[in-house]
Amino acid sequence: MSFRVMLVVSLLLCPVTAFSFQGFVQSFGDNGKIVWGNGEIYVTRILETPEQDSGDEFSPLSVRRAASQARKQLLDIIMSVRIDSKQTVSAFLSGDDELSASVRGLIHNSPFQRPSLFDEKGQIVVSESLRGKLAELVIPTTIQFQSGIPPRLSTSLENSMSFSANDPEEAGSGATGYTGLVVDARGLNVTPALAPVIYGQDGLGAYGSFLVSRANAIDNGVVAYATTIDTNDLLERAGSRPLVVKAINAYGSWRTDLIISSPMARLVRAIMRPGDIVNRCRVVIVVDAPEPSERIELGIGDDMPSNEVQ
Repeated sequence: MSFRVMLVVSLLLCPVTAFSFQGFVQSFGDNGKIVWGNGEIYVTRILETPEQDSGDEFSPLSVRRAASQARKQLLDIIMSVRIDSKQTVSAFLSGDDELSASVRGLIHNSPFQRPSLFDEKGQIVVSESLRGKLAELVIPTTIQFQSGIPPRLSTSLENSMSFSANDPEEAGSGATGYTGLVVDARGLNVTPALAPVIYGQDGLGAYGSFLVSRANAIDNGVVAYATTIDTNDLLERAGSRPLVVKAINAYGSWRTDLIISSPMARLVRAIMRPGDIVNRCRVVIVVDAPEPSERIELGIGDDMPSNEVQ
């Protein structure tokens, strides 16, 4: 039996998740996507309409076949996810057969929604999440979570990169009471990652896994990605009064890390104290909304870096 594929334009038919915030939705082909606001991953397939002499319901075998195909694609999508500027999930798991088998076993048993009795198209949806159990498997334990030691770039960028003194105003007024951080990285061709780092122009990390516990990173994600700077839309993740900062460049392989001006980096470090912002990873990176025809073709194991700084 052959399969037709379609893009899911709504999450109404997908399993209910713990978070409603969707944020940036990254598409893979026409039927797979990662919802970077809540970490959910979906692959959708549609069965052929049953033959007239075969009854009105889709056969269990056709459903199992479709689910198997969808789960294979789901695994490919997960393997292509970037962990940080250095590696993808695929590259990380390539050196650990036992861990790789655990991930494959998790995907093999991932939840899927069967065709509805009233669904003439016979749509099935398989899903996983980049939070929780999967995150525990694919986020390396070698990452220095909550070390308190900010990473450093090989050189300061203060002399080689100009910045405007007129950074976007932070939401609200005053110097305290921020509920989160929103980094506007639109126009920088940023690639989403599980553990990006936000640096100041001085080359010193301002936010990243070095401030976050591994448990909180697994539960919440180090950051969430969105396509709007409207703080009302980001309320669930960043709170009612986030600090809004403009990124001035992207850095690292595949442009996963961000650079912000030194003055704003100092302010970010000042608000990143132990408490709600860090514990709940209340950080959002705003990226460009994808073009309607923009799709990601999977290239597992392709770790060629892009330009570091332009």
